[in-house]
Amino acid sequence: MTRLAERSPDHRDLAVLVDGCSDCGACLRQCAFLKRYGSPAAIQQLYEQDSQQGKLAFSCSLCGLCNVVCPAELPLDQYFLSMRRHYIVEHPEHLKKYGGLRFYESIGTSKAFSHYALPANCTSVFFPGCALTGSRPERTWELYQHLRSEQPSLGLVLDCCTKPSHDLGDVDRFNEKFFPLRAFLENNGVNTVITACPNCYQVFKRYAPEMNCRSVYEVLDTTILPSRPDTTGTITIHDPCVSRGEPHVHEAVRSLIDKVGLECQEMKNTRKTALCCGEGGCVMAEDKELALSWRQRRADQADQRLVVSYCAGCVDALRPEASASHVLDIVFDPLTALDRKQKSPGSLKRYMNRLQLKKRARKQIACRVRGDRRMTTTEQKKKSRLGQVIVLALLIAAIVTLKMTGAADYLQPEKLRDWIAGTGFWAPLIFMVLYTAAPALFLPGLPLTILGGILFGPFWGVVYTITGATAGACVAFLVARYLGRDWIRSKLTAPRWQKLDEDVARNGWKVVAFTRLIPLFPFNLLNYAFGLTNIRFSHYALTSFICMLPATIAFISLSSSLGELIKGQVSKEFIIGIILVVALSLLPMWWKKRQGKRREEQ
Repeated sequence: MTRLAERSPDHRDLAVLVDGCSDCGACLRQCAFLKRYGSPAAIQQLYEQDSQQGKLAFSCSLCGLCNVVCPAELPLDQYFLSMRRHYIVEHPEHLKKYGGLRFYESIGTSKAFSHYALPANCTSVFFPGCALTGSRPERTWELYQHLRSEQPSLGLVLDCCTKPSHDLGDVDRFNEKFFPLRAFLENNGVNTVITACPNCYQVFKRYAPEMNCRSVYEVLDTTILPSRPDTTGTITIHDPCVSRGEPHVHEAVRSLIDKVGLECQEMKNTRKTALCCGEGGCVMAEDKELALSWRQRRADQADQRLVVSYCAGCVDALRPEASASHVLDIVFDPLTALDRKQKSPGSLKRYMNRLQLKKRARKQIACRVRGDRRMTTTEQKKKSRLGQVIVLALLIAAIVTLKMTGAADYLQPEKLRDWIAGTGFWAPLIFMVLYTAAPALFLPGLPLTILGGILFGPFWGVVYTITGATAGACVAFLVARYLGRDWIRSKLTAPRWQKLDEDVARNGWKVVAFTRLIPLFPFNLLNYAFGLTNIRFSHYALTSFICMLPATIAFISLSSSLGELIKGQVSKEFIIGIILVVALSLLPMWWKKRQGKRREEQ
């Protein structure tokens, strides 16, 4: 099984990759990154003097343009990737900077979002990747059905190739995520993978060499395209930088565009010399200014023409500066693709799109083998289960101890309320002040909620808890908006927080409601993040209050009934709490179903 080699932080193996660099300047003239930091030989010299200089490799987009223009044909993209790997070995904490991107990757490889559908006699699968399924679920399904009309046994695999971990130099995570996927396919008789994402194509081509990896655009070009209205116009093509060494893919895409009836005018940098869109190598999170300069350069070359690409990530990256469309939109719905009004969906919408596509695949693909995978490894699952067993054992031991010692009598709500009554007015006030401070100090709120139910009972527990929780959320919001705006913005740099800002700009309070009811973001960080958006404070406060109330009532109802439960009595509060917890658990499923019906109606 081919795996990435683990490298020790030694500069000598890096020096071999740039041995032969003559400082001719050919790569500097093409690359903004090298213009800033110097030739590969100069960078290697700096690295040998101080290994901390390895951090600058994360500003390289790994696009490979330097390889093409280098007279000595040095593998410079591999040089900078190896430097990243070395740096991560010495400084694994650097990966925290890419938390948002790694979270997105983890979601893509989770049990909830992954799905493997292999029909009878399946030896080939369509692997669309994350970006296409998130931005174009209907187009992905339409393409799959079109391919299946030519090959009925074609399977569908919804998963992530983990290219971000690969490019970040996180060897262990990439091995842990990609190779179980490859093993599953091989063990189930799959020998051909058809990819839509150029990054997925490169991963399978390099790390699954025994499998036949094909670009979907090559396959599509050999089929009879769906009927469409007559189309005319002029476009230009952005070749993704990872595809610069794939001339057969270049030709297939241009052939598809020609069949649609469009004229293609090439940009200055195309095919082998294509430029990065700015998102390559995860540079946006490391050096935003440099990444945006690549995007602007590409937009300038487009010169107001519609840019067509075959990478969904490139299309999204270019749209802020240029009109851009995916080649699949051109093939299947050219009139819509050419009107220049297409917009990229927000992050939450992308997640919902992928879940809807998985649901559709589960319902409509008759399979010989069906599966998905969990986010954790086998070892992690063992540790998780062990932790759960320990917690359960401690809980049982605590209950037994309480009953044997008679301490359970003091957990009766009446006695607790009598004890609190002795402190007078201050007890509820102290509780609410503590709850108000908890979110701002990143303290967990659930233990306080449970405590509120035990101390104050079902009614006043809800009143005091929701008051404190809402006040705490508002304090964090106001701190972010008026006191620490610049500092907090500098910390929340991950793409998912930037997309949250875009979602709020489009949907306002609905995003607050959605994230309160269906949590996809850390609660405490979310309070600060909303303070950086343009949502009105009154809308934020009211929506937070209303949408946090169901969970508050549920947990207060359960915790306020713990005394009776320990004594073997099931109270009405306990039943109400259970019903609400179940209802809240089913809410995400209801939302997905509702969104699916809306899409079908449209």
